[in-house]
Amino acid sequence: MKKIKIYIILPILILIVNCGYTPLLDTNQINFYIGDIKLNGDRHVNNHLSNNFKKHQRNGTNKNRYDLNISSSYEKSIANKDKNGNPKNYTLKLKLDVEVKNKSGKINRLSYEKKTSLSAQDKKLRENELEKKYKKDLANSLSKDIIFYLMSQ
Repeated sequence: MKKIKIYIILPILILIVNCGYTPLLDTNQINFYIGDIKLNGDRHVNNHLSNNFKKHQRNGTNKNRYDLNISSSYEKSIANKDKNGNPKNYTLKLKLDVEVKNKSGKINRLSYEKKTSLSAQDKKLRENELEKKYKKDLANSLSKDIIFYLMSQ
């Protein structure tokens, strides 16, 4: 049994090490930094976005500077109800309207939106915890989208 595992794991490890894999967000390949960030909208979402952008706020010498103006909106709506009219599922939607200003003064306007569903829980405390987790996950995903956009400029 151990030999079978070794025969499976060893070739996979060799392929991964030798294939030239590099992470997409490798800090050596980032050619930009974020100067000013103005955040409007949902406070919790903005806190998560701010934390995700902190490592990209270091001033670099030969790097492109971008200023961000982000307006966030978060919406929780009932997706469907049971026979009694109680919510069974919710739709969580996070929308970001982003203005990216480069160092030459050109402004690009972008809009990002992500949705996810949340099933209603018997205990509201558990439901609130899950909602906070999903909100954080949505904010992290959208901040990565913004970083990928900035990397491609």
